[in-house]
Amino acid sequence: MTDMSLTGSVRDGGRSGWRPGWIQTPRQDLAWFVCLPAVAALVAIGCHHWLPYVALASVNLWVTIPHHCATWVRTFGLEEDWHRWRGRLLVGPVLIVVLAFLGHRWAPTTLLLLVTMWDHQHSIMQQHGFTRIYDFKAGTGTPWTGRFDMAINWVLYGNMFLTAPLFVQYWVRELFTWRIAIGVETVQALQGASWSLTALALTGYGFHLAGCWRRGDGVNPVKLLFLLASYGLWYGTAWHTDSILVFGISHRLMHGLQYMVIVRIYLTKKARDRGVSGGGVGLSLAGRGGLLRFVGVSLLYALVFQLVVGQPQPLETFGFGVVGFDLVYDAIPELGVGQFSQQQAYELFATAMVDAVAMVHYYFDSFIWKVSDHRVAEGLK
Repeated sequence: MTDMSLTGSVRDGGRSGWRPGWIQTPRQDLAWFVCLPAVAALVAIGCHHWLPYVALASVNLWVTIPHHCATWVRTFGLEEDWHRWRGRLLVGPVLIVVLAFLGHRWAPTTLLLLVTMWDHQHSIMQQHGFTRIYDFKAGTGTPWTGRFDMAINWVLYGNMFLTAPLFVQYWVRELFTWRIAIGVETVQALQGASWSLTALALTGYGFHLAGCWRRGDGVNPVKLLFLLASYGLWYGTAWHTDSILVFGISHRLMHGLQYMVIVRIYLTKKARDRGVSGGGVGLSLAGRGGLLRFVGVSLLYALVFQLVVGQPQPLETFGFGVVGFDLVYDAIPELGVGQFSQQQAYELFATAMVDAVAMVHYYFDSFIWKVSDHRVAEGLK
């Protein structure tokens, strides 16, 4: 099969200009990839006004954790993927879990920053991946379009992080924590440079799209709507609210639901092409009644994860702390550091569990969704 995702080499009867292409159907794409960001922002604002901060924890539990489960179904549930990447699927998670627990033992703040940066990179790459699928579906673009899409995603997201008031307060505080004094003039100069780079990048991206339009390589307008919707949510919540709650809920709703939708689409396509039998457990979630089974497995996974990890008040959050963590760290009197209680040690264990699962998810996604891979493309065609 010809790989349209990166080269845009497939032409459709010599047509030029706008060439719409959909990941699934117009109705489903409008619901999940164009309108969902706006809905997620409205839900997040409602949570901010009417619900306590536990709303973010609830979204994490019922959306973020199930979208991790979708990754396990996508990788371990398909026989072909299991045979192709067995070494990566076995060795990688072990190393990451060890890193997570060692990090929480000796450098918890460093690990937190690592996970946070990896999370941001993961978000950028998911949006970039969807842009490639849109060009893949429409047969649009040139061999350079993927690089332009990658660049514009990084520049737009980086500019938001450097200039939006919601994030400025965090990275400025962190610099002071590292004893790097930074003044108002320096911050303003950095932000001015960021806006200038963003303007240049948008101009270059516009010229590239105009060139594709003129030469007959085609431009998928649905891809542009998708990018506008995604960054509209991020910029809107980062610039016009001062709440990390609003940003966190809206981002997780958009990111998690879109991810589960694409996994479901992928499994359905594989099941349709190869049949449910003989393709792995994952394909059984794509046949008749597969949607209910897919949702059920995801919610069951979230519940089990909650029961294992627990919370500081497990009975109040329907968790029971099934797995104990009895290690109690010794006190360091000469530094004024007291002894960790069993509850504090358990909280470290819970945090390590969450970080380890998140990093394994980021790791798997770094290689299982390469649209340039013809086997992956088959599941999206």
